[in-house]
Amino acid sequence: MASDPTPEMSELKGALDVLFTLREEFATWVEEAQDGERKEELDNVYQHVLAMEEEYQRRLAELQKKSEAPS
Repeated sequence: MASDPTPEMSELKGALDVLFTLREEFATWVEEAQDGERKEELDNVYQHVLAMEEEYQRRLAELQKKSEAPS
């Protein structure tokens, strides 16, 4: 029998909440940046946070599929 996915789901959902907030803040900072080099640096961080968010969403979807599968 597989272990209970609920704690891991809670951790993933919490991480996604944090990543969402970070992504929103970085998006605002990228838009407000006036210096080209600073804008590029912020955009790189924004893209990294976006990639992490997508990975955590993938993990959560995979875990949800496993928890819905018949035992």
